[in-house]
Amino acid sequence: MRKIRALAVVGALLSGLAVTATAVPAHADTLRNVYYSSSDCYRYGDYGVQNHMWTWYHCDYQYNFWFLYSVP
Repeated sequence: MRKIRALAVVGALLSGLAVTATAVPAHADTLRNVYYSSSDCYRYGDYGVQNHMWTWYHCDYQYNFWFLYSVP
């Protein structure tokens, strides 16, 4: 019985490791710049999409600044 339990534990650990090792990493957002106004953030974000610098972006308001993030 101990051998079966030990094999079951090892099998569960290996299957979890296989799932973790084959997972595809997500595309992380990249901080592009920090702005004082929202209009500057969105204007440069649109400029980057139009000129194929990135495919999409988003502007976040934090600490009285606008942070431009994009995916390269």
